[in-house]
Amino acid sequence: MARAVFNPNAYLPNFKNRRAGLKARTLILDALGKHPSDIETLRSETGLSTSSLRYHLRLLESRRLVRKIRSGRRVTYELTGLGQQPIIL
Repeated sequence: MARAVFNPNAYLPNFKNRRAGLKARTLILDALGKHPSDIETLRSETGLSTSSLRYHLRLLESRRLVRKIRSGRRVTYELTGLGQQPIIL
């Protein structure tokens, strides 16, 4: 059985890193690595629910891997410099 490959930034130190969470954060980081996106675009690209996206985006934002950009009522997310660099363990 092949091991799943996760984005190294999906692993959050001092946090319970379960396979489903790692997979969700990997999908989000990979999508944001292509282009900044709003929740609806991320939902269609990743297949994750809106509540799951908001939860994981909040975690990634608290770790400064993702930043929120507000333009009126629209909120777009993008990777920060930390989110673009692979973490070496």
